[in-house]
Amino acid sequence: MTQNVYVPQRYVIDNLGGCARDIYDFSIHGGAVGTITLPLVLPNNAIITECIVDVLTDPASGGAATIALGLNTTTDLLAATAIASVTGIVVAKEQAAAFKLTAERNLQLTIATAALTAGKLAVHLTWAGAYDDVTSR
Repeated sequence: MTQNVYVPQRYVIDNLGGCARDIYDFSIHGGAVGTITLPLVLPNNAIITECIVDVLTDPASGGAATIALGLNTTTDLLAATAIASVTGIVVAKEQAAAFKLTAERNLQLTIATAALTAGKLAVHLTWAGAYDDVTSR
């Protein structure tokens, strides 16, 4: 659902990096246990420098649900975290833990242990583009 994705025009023009955002919304994506692939795509070799989650609606569940976020794996941005801890602003990945994508990747949200019954999360990523196609002058 591309209406949920914000990718700066700069991303489209030069692949040199920037900020990107996608939104998980229970009313759109559902809350079944499993991995939800969100529309946001980042290019191969992008270096992910930061990930912050703005919890717009606290996730809810009838059980002990966990949420994880990832790109290369399902947990490289946010390890499985109990939904009681997913509130307010969550710093999922800091610059000291930057990593490089191994292929073009979609943002993935994984729900485990129990299904969600509510929740809306804005995931903000900061990234630097791959410099393998940049020519020195």
